[in-house]
Amino acid sequence: MSVLFLCVANSARSQLAEGLARARFPQLRFQSAGSRPTRPNPLALEALREVGIDASSHTSKLVDDIDADGVELVVTLCAEEVCPAFLRPVRRLHWPIPDPAGGDLDAFRTARRRIAARLAALPAALALPPRTMILPTDDRAELEPLLAACDLPVEGLADARLVVARLDGELAGCAGLEVWGAHGLLRSVAVTPAHRGKGLGEALVADRLAWARGEGLESVSLLTTGASLFFGRLGFTPVARDQLPPVLAGSTQLRSGCCATATAMTVSLRA
Repeated sequence: MSVLFLCVANSARSQLAEGLARARFPQLRFQSAGSRPTRPNPLALEALREVGIDASSHTSKLVDDIDADGVELVVTLCAEEVCPAFLRPVRRLHWPIPDPAGGDLDAFRTARRRIAARLAALPAALALPPRTMILPTDDRAELEPLLAACDLPVEGLADARLVVARLDGELAGCAGLEVWGAHGLLRSVAVTPAHRGKGLGEALVADRLAWARGEGLESVSLLTTGASLFFGRLGFTPVARDQLPPVLAGSTQLRSGCCATATAMTVSLRA
């Protein structure tokens, strides 16, 4: 099984991702490439060397020239530009990481930290059905019918960083994360009935938790009326409402009457 990381120049973000992933998951095969490859950025190599990873043998590669045999997952890392295309029907993740190129070593350290955190979501993504995509979205209107069908509130949806899961292009699930200071509130985790039992819920939650770690959040909490066992398997622990971070009181989820009887749960993201 192979994972392919893509960005435009294959010099910074995808090189960091390849080096970090190889060190973390030695049982898997990792490659990186770009649509306009240049050469590995020396600061990317230095950022990897700081954490004990020797990437001096890395080269920048054109996406059309990589070994596509066995690629099961493609991760695109572009934020400001159009990412390279990989046309085979595979699993896909999109992690929009700001390009550190042009910055100093601290910019590459920040990209390294964000990418390293997001790698925690890879195992859940690799367990998904082929042709599944998980990517950010701003189209909240598309999600409202799914949330309503799952008896989840739509109030305050504009406060959430949302991702969607699509299977063969069809909306299959979603999840959101509100950020309140150093703490997050997981919300709007929903999967369509036709696509339940395929690991989508786990992968969506893993994506939001990994993003939160990459942004330096200290904890993520949630409210649930019927999924305590599901979230418990993913590391969340029930807590009393008054034990939640006080800053979360700004969320409509905690102020809403429909969540008054919900169970509060939390997970610490501190190293």
